[in-house]
Amino acid sequence: MAQDPVATAASNNPVLSTLVAAVKQAGLVDTLNTAKDITVFAPTNEAFAKIPKADLDKLLADKDGLTKVLTHHVIGKTVTPTDLASGNFETLAKDSVTSSGSGESFKVEGASVVCGNVKTGNATVYLVDSVLMPAEQFGTACASIPKDGPGSFQGMAQDPVATAASNNPALSTLVAAVKQAGLVDTLNGLKDITVFAPSNEAFAKIPKADLDKLLADKDGLTKVLTYHVVPKKVSTTDLANGNFDTVEKGKLTTSGSGQNFTIGTGGSKVVCGNVKTANATVYIIDTVLMPPTA
Repeated sequence: MAQDPVATAASNNPVLSTLVAAVKQAGLVDTLNTAKDITVFAPTNEAFAKIPKADLDKLLADKDGLTKVLTHHVIGKTVTPTDLASGNFETLAKDSVTSSGSGESFKVEGASVVCGNVKTGNATVYLVDSVLMPAEQFGTACASIPKDGPGSFQGMAQDPVATAASNNPALSTLVAAVKQAGLVDTLNGLKDITVFAPSNEAFAKIPKADLDKLLADKDGLTKVLTYHVVPKKVSTTDLANGNFDTVEKGKLTTSGSGQNFTIGTGGSKVVCGNVKTANATVYIIDTVLMPPTA
């Protein structure tokens, strides 16, 4: 495998035959073979077998969707095992994947590396036991997110959460509150967190006198803001019937299905969900959450 470019090398490995067929179906053989110094997270046949047949057939028949999924597995630079220990990488699909682990045990977006640091003529390959599916943002407010630049979905994925939010005009009140509370470095320094981010409209629901009072009370503001942060990655599946400990130490419940989720007991709705930053998953919500004791 070390002598051939990556798509050719994979075609000689029987445990990657489903991936090879998918790459051919998407017309990506030449793209992958001619790229320089890339990294490929290569799902094994067993990884593809985890996908229900009807769903896999549908994916293979959708060239654009298949291309997005496959390029989500490719990083445009060499990724070493050291990099994998705590990594966030931009993919050729223009989104990002995170990795974690140590020694010989690594995970990429929840998939386990089952054979790592395999060299081909132009790539470093890590075989993984699950297909990595790109996160799909959802919600009516997603339409207002900039299409390009640092405030776009792709741009936000490259920065830690407080920095990413500062580039998004829909979150300017939240950003001002985070700065006021002195939480920028705290939020940017945390790993794999989830932030329920109130939009400007959410803050506008609070009477001005009450909001001014909150912003002037650093301890109270810190309590409210950290109640919006869960110290782990929360997926949409987790939101369906969730009960989470927040950084503020209070409990936060969630419910819903599909693309309709309610956060907390005050009826706050997710208006743009599954937004990725370098260290967080963000759900933009339409009402500020108040801690039970606030």
